[in-house]
Amino acid sequence: MANCLNFGKRYEDDNRYFQNPVPFRMAELYQVGELCCEAGFEIGKHTQTVWEITYIVTGRGTVWVDDRPIAAAEDDVIVCAPGQTHTIRADRGTPLRFCYLGFMFTGRHGAECERQYRSLLSEEKVRCKELLMLFCKVSDELHVKNDFYLPMVGAYVEQIILRTLQALSERGERLFATATDGRGGSPAHAVARYIDRHYRDIEDIRALAAELGYSYTYLAHIFKEKIGVTIGSYIIMKKMEEAKWLLRSGRMNVSQIAVRFNYQSVQSFSNSFKKTVGLSPADYQALSPQEAEQYNRHF
Repeated sequence: MANCLNFGKRYEDDNRYFQNPVPFRMAELYQVGELCCEAGFEIGKHTQTVWEITYIVTGRGTVWVDDRPIAAAEDDVIVCAPGQTHTIRADRGTPLRFCYLGFMFTGRHGAECERQYRSLLSEEKVRCKELLMLFCKVSDELHVKNDFYLPMVGAYVEQIILRTLQALSERGERLFATATDGRGGSPAHAVARYIDRHYRDIEDIRALAAELGYSYTYLAHIFKEKIGVTIGSYIIMKKMEEAKWLLRSGRMNVSQIAVRFNYQSVQSFSNSFKKTVGLSPADYQALSPQEAEQYNRHF
């Protein structure tokens, strides 16, 4: 990420390690951060010296890779390889927020991962909402710097790299395995895995059951029996878990989070949050880190 201009930046959290890359198991970290820029702002054309993953948080813009324009919007992910040219421009009329990760692969596992990345570079972009929470966690660890922050950063960085690879390789494939193909195990656990990856976009539980090839009544019964909660409750818990991260990190306000999770209104999201977490979004945000810990259960 080469910042050619400061004018037009609303906010930037840029952590650079080009002089002393931070080594992890399968990658070295060179840069990680987030930029919020004004409409029309441009990061000029530059040649990548490291791999870069760009994740669009909000807004719209165009990302050029080797002079090929890619229209980018919320939750889009673009990968740029070393040696490729790179440009990012926010659309006129809308600010653009994006996270970025600069790294190089290392070690045996890294070499295999790089081979797969290079085989998939023809894909222009993918969508991967999971990356926002992972970028948030990296940022939290880098700012707090507890005793074990570096291993935590490494774990999240490698999750970003691997989850992006999965998103690239899954394009056009089935979204989840069923119990009948020998890979999915129990139908309940196949559904749980699918929800873990796509909970933000699920609107019709009955359609989900039909796509799996089961009646809704049967699937609802076996899910409650195996997982311990209803399908609807599990989806809401997953949404609220991410909502807590977004509220604590300040990446999105309540209105933006309500839209992200397809709620009809801010009030309906707030009611769901309070019912699940035990506090309103505003009251949760006002807690100290120590006070919030008791509400930070992971499902």
